[in-house]
This record gives sequence, C-alpha cells and structure tokens, in this order.
Amino acid sequence: MNSKLPKTRPMGESFKHPTLIFIGLLLAFLILVITGCSEHKGDHRYQILDAAKYRNWEFYTFENIKIFHQPNHLQQDKFPEVAQMYLRSIKKITEVLQMTPYNDTLVIVYYTGFGQGREMTGREYPFAENGIIHFWLPSFLGPTLMQYMLSRWTPVEPRHRFLKHGLIALFDFSGQNYHNSTHIYIERGKFISLEKLAIDTNINSDTERFQSAEAASFVAYVLANHGVSMLKEMYQSQLPFDEMVRDFFFMPVDSLEKRWLDYVSLYITPDTTGQQ
Repeated sequence: MNSKLPKTRPMGESFKHPTLIFIGLLLAFLILVITGCSEHKGDHRYQILDAAKYRNWEFYTFENIKIFHQPNHLQQDKFPEVAQMYLRSIKKITEVLQMTPYNDTLVIVYYTGFGQGREMTGREYPFAENGIIHFWLPSFLGPTLMQYMLSRWTPVEPRHRFLKHGLIALFDFSGQNYHNSTHIYIERGKFISLEKLAIDTNINSDTERFQSAEAASFVAYVLANHGVSMLKEMYQSQLPFDEMVRDFFFMPVDSLEKRWLDYVSLYITPDTTGQQ
C-alpha cells in the first residue's frame, strides 16, 4: 500500500508540541510564584499593606509577632524586645479577661514616628483596625493592643463607652496607678461621679487620662470584686446604666459608687499623691 501510516511515537517519549511546552512552562511558573509568595498573602488583613506606599517594607518575625517596618528602621534593633513585650502583654490580658490563649499572628505596622504614622494613615493617634495594629512612638503599646484584643473578647460595642475606655486605660501598661489618680481627683474636687461618668461622651483614652483614669479604676474594682463575667455582662448590656446597676448589683448607682471608692482607698500610694 502506498498510503503512509502516521508515525507512532516510541513509548515514554514526551510530546514536544511548542504550544503545549509553553503552556506547561507557564503553569509551572505560576505554581512557583504562588507557592513562593510569603505566607501572609492568603491573609485578608495584608491587603491594605500591598499599596504602593508600603512597597519594599519588611517583616521582623518573633514567634507569632510580625512587625512590618520600613527598611533600616531606627528602632529595628529594639524589635526583639518589643515583640517580647507584646507577648507578655497578650498573656496578661488573656489571663485577666479569661480569654482563650492567643496563638494567632499579631501584625504591627511600626512607623518611624508620629510624623510618618500620621502622614501614611491620616490618623492622629496609633490605632488597631481590620485586625492590624498601626503603631508609632511616642506611645505605650497597650492601648492599641487592647483595642485589638477587645474585639476578640466580645464583638459587642458597649453602650456605656467608659467601660471600653476604662479597659483600654487599665491595660495601657504605662505603670500608672489609676486608683491613686481617682483619689487625687476626689481631693482636688474634680471627681466625676459614676452616674455622670457612665454617660460622658467626651471620654477618650487616646487623648486624656482624666475620665479614662476613673473608668480604669472602676473597671479594676469590678474585676476584683465581681469577676470577669460580671464585667463582660456590663460591657455587653444595652440597658440604661442605672437600670443595669440595679439588675446586676441590686443597688442604686450611688451605693455602687461608694463601694468602688471604698475599694480605691485601699490602693492609694502616698508617694505619688499630688503628682497628677
């Protein structure tokens, strides 16, 4: 027969069509790119960090703490100490508030200072948002960490803002004695009653340690004398404050205030009286 049969390819010989070779190489390249990307690419929190303004920034990693920073950051040599401070602070918060141990990755965008922080974020003070802490000096690490941890403690935004800002101040890790601060305000005639503190819309732990200092003292009193469960119920309650106090403590607000201030008197440190 004169008809030509197609040539058969020896068993084991690969098909070398140029188009398929190109497709195969492209797929291999894409697989390498995907698997070679840093692990954070699958985390939605990093999406805001992929903007051009964060280009070439680097990670310092210590256990489950990731500090995202500009290359040659001036505080870079202190990052190991900073990371350990975060770990200790997280442990303290989770123990006191009886939270499950924190094993997730904590991401801190660490700016060079308030100038860069404000310019890049458009915010006046360090903050936690979308699961990421934005931090710059001068500031204590506690307030932004507590903002982040509170959202894990409960997703409920409290009706009574002083409880939230009290917790942020209480865990600011500044070393302040807020019972002592409260006592000083009483002595100076500046004390804000519990009834007024509960409806104070000007309380802001970013900008002051007057109302928030009293709030921190009150929160500490509730924790010590009534426990985490009571504080969490108060935090989540949407009742008017006086009604909540009667339901939870079986007493009026002024009686609860007296018990709080009696507790405060036990924690006055005379060596710091009058310094604030």
